[in-house]
Amino acid sequence: MSELWDFIVIGGGASGLAAAITASSYGDNVLLLEKSASLGRKIAASGNGRCNLMNNGTLRYYGNAEFAEKVFLSCNQKKLEHFWNSMGLFLCEENEGRIYPFSFHSGSVLEVLKTNLKKRHIHILLQTSAQKCIYSKGLFSVTTDNGQFDAKRILISTGGPAQPRLGGTDSGYRLLQSFGHTLNPPIPALCPLISDPVSISGLSGIRVRCSLHLLDNKKQIVQNKSGEILFTDTGISGICAMQMARFINDSCKTIEIDFLSRFNKNPDDVFHILSEKKEKLYGIPETAILSGILVPKLAYAVFKQSKIPFVNQTADQITKEELKALIHCLYHYKVHVTGTKGMDDAQVSAGGIQCSEFSPDNMESYLIPGLFASGEVLDVDGDCGGYNLMFAFATGILAGQNRRKEIIS
Repeated sequence: MSELWDFIVIGGGASGLAAAITASSYGDNVLLLEKSASLGRKIAASGNGRCNLMNNGTLRYYGNAEFAEKVFLSCNQKKLEHFWNSMGLFLCEENEGRIYPFSFHSGSVLEVLKTNLKKRHIHILLQTSAQKCIYSKGLFSVTTDNGQFDAKRILISTGGPAQPRLGGTDSGYRLLQSFGHTLNPPIPALCPLISDPVSISGLSGIRVRCSLHLLDNKKQIVQNKSGEILFTDTGISGICAMQMARFINDSCKTIEIDFLSRFNKNPDDVFHILSEKKEKLYGIPETAILSGILVPKLAYAVFKQSKIPFVNQTADQITKEELKALIHCLYHYKVHVTGTKGMDDAQVSAGGIQCSEFSPDNMESYLIPGLFASGEVLDVDGDCGGYNLMFAFATGILAGQNRRKEIIS
């Protein structure tokens, strides 16, 4: 394999596979290098194995969100759908614009990708790690633990350091930094939160639909998310909690859980309802006033945080002041976050290589001609709902296309 390759793709995840297939469709001689023993390991795990490929709703990105928006001007949802349809993958849409393979199985996605890799005779080297890349006289030399390979163009699509057990790595950062690119330090995103033990005591395993508000040190709301959360042994998880992870820092560590707004946003209305209810609960334990609203363990936790003493009081004996405190807590149950579960448990990393150093039209470096980067290695991350895979596939397609006349439209 001493030949000169048109395109070397370093990283066999979502972005790299899309780039290799697209470049090959233009006649490029493509070599794909993957450090793991198999391709697309994160694709296989995506969406609990259902593989949420993309989203037809409003774009929800962080980091360099403006760069992501420009990417989707060149490779929008319609183009992505055609990319999949042209390879034989049927798609279907669920709630909130989430797009899945028709089979709702990630295996279908990997099968289609691997079939097209084989169909286009793309050369693949597994268990091959790129250790060094050098640019000289318009060509790239990639040194690996399986030999040296030369190319006219190379793509760094190695992803980020999240989920190392599925191949997460920071190797792409190092390769791109060696060419002079800037790294915005990565942090865990889409990750379970760790909290103080008091606010979650006895609640492990309980799921509840609610709204979350992240507060700063001045008690100002800096982020809002809604959905289902899961109390764990160490904190809180679930999609809306995990979407808070990228915003957790020393000045933002308090989360308020709002259990009631999806029922009634007006505390005065709730006070009137519960005032009537408590009068009908003569001789019944006080936590029964929250029956039908919260499960018993969670009701107990709300009473405890409301500082209502447990002195064999019955529901009808709850005072007006205690009821107001209870209702306030139902809207503002506090969980003090101490950190996140870290990169091992993060679905994606925030941060990455500075996007302003690349063209959103084709993902080419402004510093080194012929050098491309795509996917999670760049400083763009999205909410749950298919946004991260969508960005990975879109940037891979653009890198493979490289501004050539469109074949996949």
